[in-house]
Amino acid sequence: MKQTLVHVRKKAMSQILILLFALIAFPVQGHGTEGTLNFHVTPELPESQVEGSNSYFDLNLEPGQKETLSLVLQNASSEPIQVDVTPHTAYTNVHGVVEYGKEAPEPDNTLRYSLSDQIESLDSIELAANETKTIDLVLEMPEERFEGFLAGGLRISEVKAEQEVTSSSEEGVAIKNEFAYVVGVVVSNSRNSVQPELELVDVFADQLNYRNVISATLQNITPTFVNRLAVEASVQRVGENDVLYEVSEENMQMAPNSHFHFPISLEGDRFQSGEYVLKLKATSGEEEWKWERTFTIEAEEARSLNRADVMIDTSINWWMIGAISLVILLILIIIRLNFNKKRGEVKRKEFIDEE
Repeated sequence: MKQTLVHVRKKAMSQILILLFALIAFPVQGHGTEGTLNFHVTPELPESQVEGSNSYFDLNLEPGQKETLSLVLQNASSEPIQVDVTPHTAYTNVHGVVEYGKEAPEPDNTLRYSLSDQIESLDSIELAANETKTIDLVLEMPEERFEGFLAGGLRISEVKAEQEVTSSSEEGVAIKNEFAYVVGVVVSNSRNSVQPELELVDVFADQLNYRNVISATLQNITPTFVNRLAVEASVQRVGENDVLYEVSEENMQMAPNSHFHFPISLEGDRFQSGEYVLKLKATSGEEEWKWERTFTIEAEEARSLNRADVMIDTSINWWMIGAISLVILLILIIIRLNFNKKRGEVKRKEFIDEE
């Protein structure tokens, strides 16, 4: 398609806005929902930091270049604590939200470099009461130049020791991470814009939180963020016009080179075997993608998922069984009475004939 100069300028401006949105959207710090944090984390930004961002690592580096990521850890309690620092690669969760402090259940097959592999890991760090300590992690860029971004985060979590009873009734120590900060990390070789591109990889019967859903796997095959993502989806039986299930979501985001299973709820319905068609539209800014995909739900697959769905009552209906049993009993009684009646009539007839 031939592009005019105006269109190119609009496209460049759109990419700048997308990048700014991604940077603003970074969850720089987070913590657990229980209790309070006993420590604080502050990133010390290096000279390679991109101007305009100051709460997370946003670095533009050359291929093969090494950079030190420094974190200032402060123990705010009067007791010694133990802290773990772990690098992670950003991925997109099932809600269309980018996760920076966890590992993806299924790493995307288009991910060329995983950021967690480019950052060294550290042993647990001991902090004395009220101690402040600076730690350094070395980031090493891939040797080959790449387009777009590598994204992820550093998860800084307090390690808790919790008493528990083992199978031999002896007390042991279980390690449990309860509270954490997440400091975002974005690295690139250049800030040239990359146009996002989505693909519909698969459609299948699934469950989310033990509830029946139809999952549509959306994949971002490009090394850039997909922001302000909106999805509209509907499901019909093949050859029918009635829409069985539909859903629309807005303001989602996808990490570079990631995928997620977009759920379409059955709202408590049972899966029925057969052939279906999914119609799905996704938009991000001026970009739009449309798909229409048929898929099959097998009978055994439907039965298995229906049994596991907590919204479907699969318990024995004793009232129904009792009612059916009563009907069967009444039918048997009627049959028996009719049989005895006919048998009596036969005997009376035989008795009369004998006289």
